Amino acid sequence: MTEILNGIILFGGGLALLLAFVQLLHERSRIKNILLFVIFMSLGVIHIYEYIVSVSPAYHDSTAMNIFLLAKYMLGPSLYIFYLSVSNRDYEFSSAGIAHFIPAAVVTLLIIFMTVSEGHISGAVFSVRGYILRNTVFAYLHSLGFALIFIYTAGMLMKMDAVSVLRNGRSDRLAVIGATVTLLLTLVVTLIVAALVSGIMVFSRIALTLMTFFFIYWFVIVQIHPELFSSSIKKKKSAGRGDELLDGLDIRRLEEKLHQLMNEEKAFCDEDLSIKRMAHMLSIQPQQFSQYLNHRLGMNFNAYINRHRVDEAIKMMIEDKKRSLLSIAFAVGFNSKSVFYDAFTKQTGLSPAKYRKQFFSSEKS
Repeated sequence: MTEILNGIILFGGGLALLLAFVQLLHERSRIKNILLFVIFMSLGVIHIYEYIVSVSPAYHDSTAMNIFLLAKYMLGPSLYIFYLSVSNRDYEFSSAGIAHFIPAAVVTLLIIFMTVSEGHISGAVFSVRGYILRNTVFAYLHSLGFALIFIYTAGMLMKMDAVSVLRNGRSDRLAVIGATVTLLLTLVVTLIVAALVSGIMVFSRIALTLMTFFFIYWFVIVQIHPELFSSSIKKKKSAGRGDELLDGLDIRRLEEKLHQLMNEEKAFCDEDLSIKRMAHMLSIQPQQFSQYLNHRLGMNFNAYINRHRVDEAIKMMIEDKKRSLLSIAFAVGFNSKSVFYDAFTKQTGLSPAKYRKQFFSSEKS
């Protein structure tokens, strides 16, 4: 059984490294390429190192351990930022994103400092003390690295409200995929933490085995849903032919019909509303509606629908001051609390609770 698990782990490590280098060959959004490269490279390093240690328990190489340690600190932030870039098409990598990699930078500096200082320590007593100090520090850093991965995966779970997404059979298929991947990663990290706490290393082997199946799952999903990684080149090409798609359309009539659907019939309150269904209501093609939103209104379909949902939520908060925020969220078409809070905060700059409190305060004053 041990040999089978080790074989699967080794295969997973090789597959992860292959997926990492493949990212450098695709002409996609550069930030997603880099993040995926870091993610798969980190996972590949973790797999290969754990395989070597399981086969040769006496194996000890400081360079390999340092790379293994750094991979842990790079994995969590990369996963989280990649999730943000996929779930939010308007996401732009900024200084706030760089801040997530500060722990990895600190660990890198510590590795360099420890390596250099170890070479300058003289005397047997000082060497032993330095060796013990180094091992103690790195033991804490390894534990903290796994804790960091766990925190980031838990953060993704909370942000996407994964359990609610999986329960709701009418949810967006890509949202279900994202929730499934995040839940699997959380399970993997939990098993690794359990192995560290209990000392039962079979937990970590099971975790890495699950990760191997995740790599296969990822490869299949990317083939089925390439829209997860919308190419910036394709976006530029589609932008160039945007006006051609709108040629022949009566824009004024389209806007009147759209106004009726959104302001009178409140079509956005349907949580299953999609761009395809909306285009059908407008008697145009989904590509035409998408281009209209992008070129005439400067936003994508999700942003457009969420704007109307948030506006309607604000009206409900004013009209019925005792109604719960969750009830309002579902009433205006949101299918989870987290998505409602994210959309509301992005549009108003305040969370729904703070907005309601501020409205009441200003009303009283």
